[in-house]
Amino acid sequence: MTNRPKPIKSPSRKLGSSDESANKFRNKIMGLSINGDPSSSTAHAGEREETSGESQEHKEYVAQLEQELSRRQESYVRRERQYKVRIQELEAQLNETRVKTAKEGSLDSTMDNLRQMHRSIMESVDHVQDRTSKILQEQEKDLLRAFRARLYSVQEELESEKNKTDDGASAWIQKSKQLETEVEWTKELADRLDRLNQSLTRENQRLKTQFTTQENDREFLVKQLVTVKKDNVRLRSEYESVKQQLEELKDERERQSTPPQYQLSSPVSSTLLSASTSALPKVSYRDGSSRVSTPNIRPNTAVGGASMVLPEADNRYKEIIKRLKRVLDVERRNLQQVRASYKQELQQRTELEMVLKECIQDVRGEIALASTPTTSMPSIHSSPSSRGHITGTLVEARLNAVERQRLIEKLLAKERLLTLLTTKAFPVRSSKGGNDPLLTGEAISPEEIARIYSEVASLTGTSTGEG
Repeated sequence: MTNRPKPIKSPSRKLGSSDESANKFRNKIMGLSINGDPSSSTAHAGEREETSGESQEHKEYVAQLEQELSRRQESYVRRERQYKVRIQELEAQLNETRVKTAKEGSLDSTMDNLRQMHRSIMESVDHVQDRTSKILQEQEKDLLRAFRARLYSVQEELESEKNKTDDGASAWIQKSKQLETEVEWTKELADRLDRLNQSLTRENQRLKTQFTTQENDREFLVKQLVTVKKDNVRLRSEYESVKQQLEELKDERERQSTPPQYQLSSPVSSTLLSASTSALPKVSYRDGSSRVSTPNIRPNTAVGGASMVLPEADNRYKEIIKRLKRVLDVERRNLQQVRASYKQELQQRTELEMVLKECIQDVRGEIALASTPTTSMPSIHSSPSSRGHITGTLVEARLNAVERQRLIEKLLAKERLLTLLTTKAFPVRSSKGGNDPLLTGEAISPEEIARIYSEVASLTGTSTGEG
């Protein structure tokens, strides 16, 4: 006996039953709304008769209910349409499934099993969702409760720490911070003082060197001042003698009452000129061909002759005296400058000699160390001159080409020696050197001195001729 497949029920019946149920539900809702309207209106009408104040509120409430009802109706209709569409889709799927599974057996039992499985799955899902939401809510509540408890405990600890006495800890902390600040300030001050001390030490060394130089300059100036004072005393004595002779000459002029008695005598004129020219140093120039010495000019006057001394002659004598004084001042300045340059020259030469001697002694010491002990040495009883001669001979005998080269290298290594040699070989004409009267022409030339003495001679000769 063959198993015949069960006949497939047409879905039109179920579809029609679903449409009928939907229509019944819609009619029921519409009927409720229709049936509810007269009763509500009657109730509202009665209430309006009783109280006019409550009627307005009830009207508003009724309007809200009507709006809610209409909204729900619309939502129900919309949902019903969605359900219908979904049902149609599911029925189409079901029909397809029935067509596919018609050969395997009855579809009703399979669908029942599937529906039951689907229902159980959905129930399990709903149950799991509800349980999960409850668990999450409980966990959230537990976390919130624990957080609040922890926050409360922390707040209590904070309040207790604030209210608790600190036993001077804050004071010690403040004091330690203050001490750290003071330590930093002290370190900065120490560094600043150290730098200042170093700069002051360098300044002290510089001032010491300057003081030593100034002391040397002061000693030199004191010596020069003593020399100048001696020259001043000597010149003052000469000036007094010349002044005394002039006074004697004036007295002699006053004693002469007659014109023949006004003539100057030869011994007085010669004495005046010799005294005037004795105080003058010899003027010398750098050119050897132009060296001129001031001649002692003696006036030729007749013994016992006299002449009238005119005012012009007296003025000429005064002019000559002024010129001689100017010559004396210029030569005195020249003498001071020559002395200063001479001392400077001596100092530089002495320093150069010291450097050369030092280098020669170093080379001699090296040669003596390198030489053999059998070298003949001078006798102890020999004289210093012979000893120096023997030493010089030995040095000259020992200095070969290599040792001379070493000596030259040692000399060239001395920077001060090179400076001195350069200064000697190429002297620099500074602005101070331009004030030298011997170089600038301020000194009285020999022609001018000769002219002055010729004027004196002519003046005395004229006086003699007039006598």
